[in-house]
Amino acid sequence: MISIVLYGRNDSYGYNLHKRAALALNCMAEVLSDPADEILFVDYNSPDDHPTFPEAIADTLTDKVVERLRILRVRSSIHDRVAMRTHLVAIEPIARNVAVRRSNPANRWILSTNTDMIFVPRRRASLSEIAGGLADGFYHLPRFEIPESLWEGFDRRDPRGVIERVSELGRTMFLNEIVFGGEVIKYDGPGDFQLMLRRDLFRIHGFNEEMLLGWHVDSNIAKRLHLLHGTVGDVVDELFGYHCDHTRQVTAAHSHRAASNDSRVFVDHVTHATVPAQAASWGCAADEIEEIRLGRSSHHVYMHGLRGVLTGEWATPALARYTPESFDQVTYDARHVLPFIADLFSSAPRHWTIAWVGGRVDTFQLFCRVWDRLGFEGRILIPEWSSPLLLPGAPARVSVVELAHLGAAADVVLVDFGEPSQASELVDRRVDKAVDALMRRSFADLVAVERARLAARVPPRRFICLNAIHNARETMVLEEIAAASTPFATRMRHGFVKPQADSYAETTKTPGTDPPAAPPPLLDAMRLGDSGRRVKRGILAPFGRRGVVLHGPHRLVPAGTYRFDIAVRAHSPWSLAAAIRPIVIDVAAGGDRLAQQRCYFLLRDTLRIVFTVPDRVAFEQPIYLRVFRGRFVDFVITGIELVRLSAAEAPDEEPTNELRRLLDLHPEPRKAM
Repeated sequence: MISIVLYGRNDSYGYNLHKRAALALNCMAEVLSDPADEILFVDYNSPDDHPTFPEAIADTLTDKVVERLRILRVRSSIHDRVAMRTHLVAIEPIARNVAVRRSNPANRWILSTNTDMIFVPRRRASLSEIAGGLADGFYHLPRFEIPESLWEGFDRRDPRGVIERVSELGRTMFLNEIVFGGEVIKYDGPGDFQLMLRRDLFRIHGFNEEMLLGWHVDSNIAKRLHLLHGTVGDVVDELFGYHCDHTRQVTAAHSHRAASNDSRVFVDHVTHATVPAQAASWGCAADEIEEIRLGRSSHHVYMHGLRGVLTGEWATPALARYTPESFDQVTYDARHVLPFIADLFSSAPRHWTIAWVGGRVDTFQLFCRVWDRLGFEGRILIPEWSSPLLLPGAPARVSVVELAHLGAAADVVLVDFGEPSQASELVDRRVDKAVDALMRRSFADLVAVERARLAARVPPRRFICLNAIHNARETMVLEEIAAASTPFATRMRHGFVKPQADSYAETTKTPGTDPPAAPPPLLDAMRLGDSGRRVKRGILAPFGRRGVVLHGPHRLVPAGTYRFDIAVRAHSPWSLAAAIRPIVIDVAAGGDRLAQQRCYFLLRDTLRIVFTVPDRVAFEQPIYLRVFRGRFVDFVITGIELVRLSAAEAPDEEPTNELRRLLDLHPEPRKAM
């Protein structure tokens, strides 16, 4: 008989959202009685790694809701098509159209309403019975307001009791005030009850999807249906509708500065019921929209995935130490980290492809099994160097690709810094060292690829790094990733690549993209030496004092070739002496000098020094520049920039060949675990 259409997202829109939404859903299900009745909730643009809103509050919903609720998930990728044209994160007409197009064809009526309404039948037992007796047309209902302090006290799990109490409070608290509106809407706030024929909505191409700024979506559909039928009906004799007010907290839509759709364009000047421009596309007609039932929610899928993979149990708690003495000595049990890894994927799109970079086989094989049981259809990509360790016994969907393709093709990147020797007796510590060198290079290259993508305004991807807490790899990861402060027990850091490293600029250009913007100057990060002092224009090397002018920035960087650009200018006429007296600059990391040269700055305005950061130094020792000057050289350093010259180039063959040589020492097949 009726398809109730609602929309929302998993956020905190307005005060006490979860409470009023549960009240509304439970009470709506309570007044449905026809077997074909359904509640369609469009979860619009919730973050991909979050469950839908109804899944998040499932424990507060009644069995009647679970039976009738269909959740239609509109992913962020669909919203991205219009994101540049709106300030809103949930677009009402698109969301409602997705539900209307996919509603039960057997139902005559569509009720467009919101997740803060409680309906109270006055004479008949159910909304279904009321709708069954109505003539063709479209119907509105006056809205009565319930103060927040009233509905806050309702028991969301007792919808029948709530409906009865609201009916009584409407009278005794003097809430039942009918507020009339214009001719085509009849009552103020029509969007909380618009009962429309399903066939009419298909005939007029649904809600107008050009209304991207909020407000008047309900008035627009009312005006168009008024043009179709010539009048608007009401059901106030049969039904009261109560709205759980939530304006105690001002939301984006209720702000006095909120942008809105132009009512003159979308209401006053509307002369046709149809929207021909969206006739073929309304409701995301060409998109495959995920449908979720609470009996098969992400929680159930998550548990199904893990239960089929993890066997046995820990009879006693495992022990680990998170102390200064245990730094760089901590490892992990693959079975322990698996639930935390799977948690990040339980709500993700099932078409995703993942890039897996690492050499620890037990974690990889457990993940492959969970990936299948969670219902993922995408591939698992691994780099060529890891194939001898990971590929034997791997499922068919695992593909070996070049690192550049792996970084470009994946929807999410997982980097496992776990040591291969922890998973196989056939692997020794020499293999761990070879894999570590390849891991560091692979991580740096993947970060560089991601920065090129970000510069091209491609949506960021999540980087998940295992075994990246309480060790040297954590420092490397946090240098490049804006990571969450996850608990030690997870053994992981995850987040998104920083758009531009604080310490260097990427200059490698990915085909089809613009180069990333240069980072801010590093001059402020430099430390003064004995012969330098800060002035308004930069750092001055004054006449008559020799020694170190400055040193810094003491930053960790990946392996690669770099260049320091030092902008200088003369400070006084005596600076001409510098034409024959050199400035010495060098670059070091710890106790290692990486490069040194003499410069005569008056011959140019930028001093440059090129150097290479080797694997043994990368992310281990902070690099720093030093500038030395003689007694009769005075100048001002006005800017410093650190440029990485070849961040995205493929690593050379030496580490890969070393890994192959070590693995050839153990020719026995590596069995699946």
